[in-house]
Amino acid sequence: MKRIKIAKLLCLVLALTMAVTVLAACGSDKTSGSSDATKSSDTASVSSSAESTAAADEPGWKTDNSPMKLDWYINETWFSNPEGNLAHQMIKEQTGIDVNFIVPVGNAGQKLNTMIASNSLPDMVTLGWYEQQVPQLSTDTYTYPLNELADKYDPYFWKVAAPDIVNWYKDKDGNLFGYPCNGNTPDDNTKYNVISNRSFLVRKDIYEAIGKPDMRTPEGFLNALKAAKEKFPKVDNGQSLIPFSGTFFTSTGNNTYEDILLEYLAVPREIDGKFYDVKCGNPSPEYIKWLKTFRSAHEKGMMPTDVFVDDRTKIEEKIQQGRYFALFYQWKDAMIPLGQLYTNKPEQIYISVDGPANSNLDAPMLSTTGYSGWELTMITKNCKNPERAIKLMTWGMGEEGQKALYLGKEGVTYDMVDNKPVIKPEINKMKNSDMATFKQKYNTYGEIWMFNSSMMNLWEPDPGQPFNQYREWATGKSSHYGVYDNNRPVADSDEGEILAKAENKWGEILPKLLMAKTEKDFDKIWKDYEDYKTSIDYQKALDYQRTKVAENKAKVGTK
Repeated sequence: MKRIKIAKLLCLVLALTMAVTVLAACGSDKTSGSSDATKSSDTASVSSSAESTAAADEPGWKTDNSPMKLDWYINETWFSNPEGNLAHQMIKEQTGIDVNFIVPVGNAGQKLNTMIASNSLPDMVTLGWYEQQVPQLSTDTYTYPLNELADKYDPYFWKVAAPDIVNWYKDKDGNLFGYPCNGNTPDDNTKYNVISNRSFLVRKDIYEAIGKPDMRTPEGFLNALKAAKEKFPKVDNGQSLIPFSGTFFTSTGNNTYEDILLEYLAVPREIDGKFYDVKCGNPSPEYIKWLKTFRSAHEKGMMPTDVFVDDRTKIEEKIQQGRYFALFYQWKDAMIPLGQLYTNKPEQIYISVDGPANSNLDAPMLSTTGYSGWELTMITKNCKNPERAIKLMTWGMGEEGQKALYLGKEGVTYDMVDNKPVIKPEINKMKNSDMATFKQKYNTYGEIWMFNSSMMNLWEPDPGQPFNQYREWATGKSSHYGVYDNNRPVADSDEGEILAKAENKWGEILPKLLMAKTEKDFDKIWKDYEDYKTSIDYQKALDYQRTKVAENKAKVGTK
């Protein structure tokens, strides 16, 4: 009898013990990730760390790819993504997200400012890191800190984000509001064979016909333009030859006559130890001498009025027609017309040659993208699903996304050869000769460029002519100017408003300098601009930029 009572008592104790254990476990589940009076802080910390590590082992897009749509604003009027192309389909297929790309019509800056003022920003936004709106958007008023979204929803983000670039863009509070495409460190330039996109192009048949002149000096440059115009006054379609042109003018200037020219002249970003912006009238005597050379070219009819009014579309149309003799451009930006011209009239191919140089004829120091990259992508506070947006970014920045957006789909746009992806020859040929059809059908090769990185160089096929020649010429002439990026003040700060005034005035002044009737007029316009900068206290904005450059150098350990 006693044995039976003892057995019953033991069973009761055992049952109570199990019940307490189950209740404790349930209580633990309910309070996971929050403070628990019965749990030590050390235990909670270990549990949280373990969960983060487990989550970081697999990207979020692989576990959540249900169908949804995100609106994505691209702050470039020229961006296009034809409906139904393969790259767009790959995004949807792998992540479940159907991206609705929004492109501005007219003035992109005004469109973006209106959306900011009216609080109507879409889910995601991409704009150049150098745009005036970036500091304003880089606050939790308008955009989510990517670090918070990554920690909460997709820790795998940290495995695909480059630590140096993250550190570059972090603010003083440690927040990361945007991540760039085409961001590069100096090591990336070597690792991925990054080559500058800058080029001084001449039409090969004309160049050879006038004796392959040396165009590195002002005299040689002007004589070559004169000889080209005299020997080839008209092109095949009966229109006049344009001896020289560059990129298109904007409200704040023109890259050809700013950073591209300075890099060809090997003018450093710092003169006598002081940083100067590439806009707003660089004080280098070499730079001013060449601006006067271009003024002389215009005076002599070598730079017609078209040069100052044509937009990018018109310039590329004229490239395809072979209308230019010499052209300062970024060859990757003009691959479509350059490829089409080569296909239709290979004898009129454009080639890279040595262009304007300094008085010592030093080799150019041409920029590649730096830590800042090219354009920043942000997730706005209006985003209807920031969790899926950060997972989309993780996908695009990772190897799967990079392959999908560059290579496309195996068997369709590329094949595996000896365990390496090789783009099909017919796809490569289509891109180089019929870009419109290529974009409509495929739009790969990083044409949806908001996630592009130098990793894509690993799969780049032989581009063929004329592009091989541009790459060969630029090899060994590339430089990394990364520490001079990301130095803009906030747009609505005193310094930001001063800089905007100076840049907008420069946008008015630059064409006037190039179209000045005499060198004396040029000097007066230059002086008037210097006086204007003094009147708005431009030095205050420049001092801010110099402080930022010093901070940038400290970030990456550069003196």
